[in-house]
Amino acid sequence: MLLDFALPAHDRKLIPEGRLSGPMPWVIAIMLFLTILIAAMGLSLAYAIRDGGNDLAQQATVQIIEPDPIERATQKVAVSRLLREIPQIDSVNSVPDGEVRNLLKPWLGNDVIDADIPVPALIDIRFKNAPDGATVRALKLRLEEAAPKIRIDSHSSWMAPFFDLMSSLILLTLAIFMLLLVATSAVVILAVRSTLNTHRSTIEIMHMMGGTDLQAARLFQRRVALDALLGGVVGFGAAAAVILTLGGRIAAVEPALLADATLPWYGWLILAIIPLAVMCLAMLMARWTVVSALKKML
Repeated sequence: MLLDFALPAHDRKLIPEGRLSGPMPWVIAIMLFLTILIAAMGLSLAYAIRDGGNDLAQQATVQIIEPDPIERATQKVAVSRLLREIPQIDSVNSVPDGEVRNLLKPWLGNDVIDADIPVPALIDIRFKNAPDGATVRALKLRLEEAAPKIRIDSHSSWMAPFFDLMSSLILLTLAIFMLLLVATSAVVILAVRSTLNTHRSTIEIMHMMGGTDLQAARLFQRRVALDALLGGVVGFGAAAAVILTLGGRIAAVEPALLADATLPWYGWLILAIIPLAVMCLAMLMARWTVVSALKKML
């Protein structure tokens, strides 16, 4: 069996385990701490892209670009009425002119805004389902009957660079995740080789008494499994504490774009599997290292 903890007591004494005194569990704990943090970051970004992207794809803003304030207000009422009659639209929110001016103040300055310059009338709409380009163009043609100088901006279009950046970050976290797994495997291989050299005489005596390479490999395999399990518990606990602390801070940040960058419930299941997967990986690396080394050694 790959995982064999039921070794006889005399076999366990052949290679002292030293789980708390040796550096192996703590090195694995550090590697797993970083691995779980990177995995949590990637899962949170992926969830934010999926959830936030679907939400933004259903939203759009209608702009009425009319310099005359009276005509602009009239067209705004007419367009709002038309939008509420369209079955594909779920909600219509007419943005007050004062709020529009407040949005423009950081960009144009108080002096320009207070000079009573014409600003476009804005109407936020939400579709029941994410519209395609043809639907948006057909809607624009229909609204032009009430407001000739009108435009429709999809929220997903101006957020596309942001989501492209997040997609790149997901690929980066995946690359770092794989590198950390490779580094963990390398640590296990080096530790097993060092222990194998230390107990070389013991292994030679085992072979003289009829022991096999697989029996020797199981001794190292069990030790590495216990070290990896201990390191996994410590690393997962530390990473979970950091994730929960940062999650509470991120949830309180405005704007709400970062609110979607949280870890979903299934993300915790994936994170819980990582220490077990690393333990199995460490056991496989230990088994392969011992068997390969013994074939060259004996």
